[in-house]
Amino acid sequence: VLATCGHAKLTDKSEHINNYGSCPLKKVGLEDWVGPKSEAPPPRWSFDTQPCGYPSVTCMDTSPDMANCDNPFPDANIYHKDETVIATYFDDSFNRTWEDGTKSAPCPLNLTYSDINFNKSTQWIVKKTESFDCPVTCYDCANLCRMQAMSVAKADQMLDPTMQGCNAWVFCTNPDGCTNGEKTMPGLSCTLKRIPLDNPDIQKRMRARSAYEDEEFGTEPAGLMAGGSSDFVSGFCNVRETCVNTESVRDRCDLGCGNEREYSCGGVPFQCSDGCIPRCPC
Repeated sequence: VLATCGHAKLTDKSEHINNYGSCPLKKVGLEDWVGPKSEAPPPRWSFDTQPCGYPSVTCMDTSPDMANCDNPFPDANIYHKDETVIATYFDDSFNRTWEDGTKSAPCPLNLTYSDINFNKSTQWIVKKTESFDCPVTCYDCANLCRMQAMSVAKADQMLDPTMQGCNAWVFCTNPDGCTNGEKTMPGLSCTLKRIPLDNPDIQKRMRARSAYEDEEFGTEPAGLMAGGSSDFVSGFCNVRETCVNTESVRDRCDLGCGNEREYSCGGVPFQCSDGCIPRCPC
């Protein structure tokens, strides 16, 4: 049984938490790393998910496509004074108004985005539309952040999801609401944000994500955390270096930035283009 608040050691020797039952997380360490131990990143939190592919099993997307949004911080509220709040969702099906007058952004919502089609060699980029329910778990919130960024990615920027849209999310795990300074956020609410890429803490995070070895990869960036965060879980999404947002990456893409016919993106096991194809989940 998972701990509903706090921490617990289970039989698989991994650390699990599940605050208020809305955010199951698992500490990922060396025992989960499949590559050389010397190349393993520091321990970090990940969504504690059920495997997909079995009948009648509720599961979450654990494919490489979620890799850039799968390092949440428990008891943390990502915030910066220069941030832009894109939307806050808290189950609009009830058409609730929070005590301070806050209303949920409309949901469910449909998002149209461009994706790579590995099945048709004659059409590499395809348009897809998906419907997303109101997020009620921290995983839902992170996934919605990922998809919102993909839905506003621009063709003239190689469909790079890092350039605009959501790059940080905050989920209130407490059904009764979460206090943030003088403001109380609605219970089980999901806030999508964007923090400018020129922010020093974001720049440091981008380098750590791309190198996958920085000690701060799995730690909270102190410059982007608000106080009073005990009931929040938050995380970044697509905060990484690409050939569009980082000149040094573009310079090492000898075959051309965005050249999906020459760079690897996909396959089994999954391989990526190291930033040369920005839309790849690398």
